[in-house]
Amino acid sequence: MRPLPLAAIFSLLLFLLPHPADAQTMFYSFGSTNGFGGNFGGVPTTVWRHSVSHAPGAYDPRMDVSMVLAARFAEQHAEHRSLLRCWKYVKTALLQAGAVRSYPTTAYAKQAGDELTSKHGFVQLHVRDPYRAPVGSVIVYGGSGAGHVELRTERGFVSDYRSANACRYPLIGIYAKLSSDSIRASGKNLAMR
Repeated sequence: MRPLPLAAIFSLLLFLLPHPADAQTMFYSFGSTNGFGGNFGGVPTTVWRHSVSHAPGAYDPRMDVSMVLAARFAEQHAEHRSLLRCWKYVKTALLQAGAVRSYPTTAYAKQAGDELTSKHGFVQLHVRDPYRAPVGSVIVYGGSGAGHVELRTERGFVSDYRSANACRYPLIGIYAKLSSDSIRASGKNLAMR
């Protein structure tokens, strides 16, 4: 019996490695290995792991319970990859969880914050880091196109897909709906710090 070539053994080992989890990403480098620009038929030459060191999302007792329910609903209905329908999925999650009474009408994701604050009783939080946003908060991003919107979850972020990492678009704001008890306790100071 002929021994297996080294490339076949290496490919088999890569196949048997565990799939990278949400908190861990695996990178491969297909560099030149023979000095002539070849790389032995596309076999990865360098394998390393990079651990994402973001803390899990925290709960804030001042937030309305419907916000957490919206994040859970969105996680259950998210796809494996983006369908470019982030605002549609977030709107549906907010409506199904009872965070909004009617379906939001704006077309673009970057308009979400304005509509949620003016028509649905949300407040903009004094948080500028998506990783520090409380679980269930709505994170709105701008950009040259339609923008992006996502909900903060315990393990990351969700819109029409799940991600361990926040979007890289410019942050417009982080929004949440407060519980009626926390609104009464704080008077008119609705923004969380």
